[in-house]
Amino acid sequence: MAHVLILGGGFGGLAAAHELRELLAAGDEVTLVDRNDRFFMGFAKLWDLAGVRALDDGTMSLERLSDRGVRYVRADIRTIEPDRRAVDTSAGRFEADALVVALGAGPAPAHSAMLAGEGAHDLYDGAALPAMHRALDGIDGGRIVIAILGVPFKCPPAPYEAALLVDERLRRQDRRDAVRITVTTPQPMTLPSAGVDASRYLASQLGERDIELRSQAPVKSVDADTKIIRFGDDSELEFSVLLGVPANVPPPVIVECGLAGGSGWIEPDRFTMRTAFERVYAVGDCTQIPTAKGQLPKAGVFAASQGTVAARNVVADLRGGEEARFDGHGYCFLELPDRRVAFVEGNFYGEPEPDVHLTDADEEHFHRKQAFERERLDLWLG
Repeated sequence: MAHVLILGGGFGGLAAAHELRELLAAGDEVTLVDRNDRFFMGFAKLWDLAGVRALDDGTMSLERLSDRGVRYVRADIRTIEPDRRAVDTSAGRFEADALVVALGAGPAPAHSAMLAGEGAHDLYDGAALPAMHRALDGIDGGRIVIAILGVPFKCPPAPYEAALLVDERLRRQDRRDAVRITVTTPQPMTLPSAGVDASRYLASQLGERDIELRSQAPVKSVDADTKIIRFGDDSELEFSVLLGVPANVPPPVIVECGLAGGSGWIEPDRFTMRTAFERVYAVGDCTQIPTAKGQLPKAGVFAASQGTVAARNVVADLRGGEEARFDGHGYCFLELPDRRVAFVEGNFYGEPEPDVHLTDADEEHFHRKQAFERERLDLWLG
């Protein structure tokens, strides 16, 4: 009997758990450990913020994994011993024949500190949604700033989607004329990993809605008392409401246990998701995967595909069989006002540059996005 241990209950961990349960024998054990007790997709937070749907309507309990034959343990992960495929947690010690690390990434502490003051919010924090709603409902003038505080960050289109959806919310409430909206990014364009065409398209969508875009604008500090953002070139921007996007950092336990490479992130084989440790695999946001033009974006679609590949390679390593490979193909949904969605898809491993294409936005792709969420929630936790 084999035991496979999965660390993390996000996209990558859930996809791996589902695939392993499908492929392993009934007597083999699959255990998933996560500090959280629920799962929702990141874009569900934006739907809540925009008034499309409450976050709770797209949230499911990880306890449901037991109905899929996966043991779920809610616990904090304290130490990892990759050479022994062992983990110490707040619920005890676990040892396994194979280990899949899908621990995601967290906000940079320095950036979280920037967003601790009055009027500032972490756009990606689901627990901050009530406060963001109150701030947006109370604004009757001034400026809303959506500021990308650093890189890398999860789901590259999300800050721009947030700006467009907040714009739509204010227009619906006849308050948009009194409020300015600005998006800032330290990057040279909106979507570097998707290429120039997709970046220009998104910038044009912002321009059409009178949303200011400031690129190459790294944030140096946020003064909550005066409500002023200072940038690397010493320019300043006053805000009434700040929705910030912190840069991501790897979980400290990854660095402490020796899994991290020189980048500070886990650097698995980008095709098989194997690490340097025998039968230890890493997927999703806790990894850094090189591409021809930088790094693979930190996005749920990639994590899920990698989780499936890692699970198949677990089975191949334990039982024999053909090796699975992640080919770098991925996609994302770029949500625009009026329930229109553009579809960005392609080979992010393309050489000499990623081969990524953008479709026109329409309502059909919005329904496709809804189906993407529903189908995976039902598959993994339904």
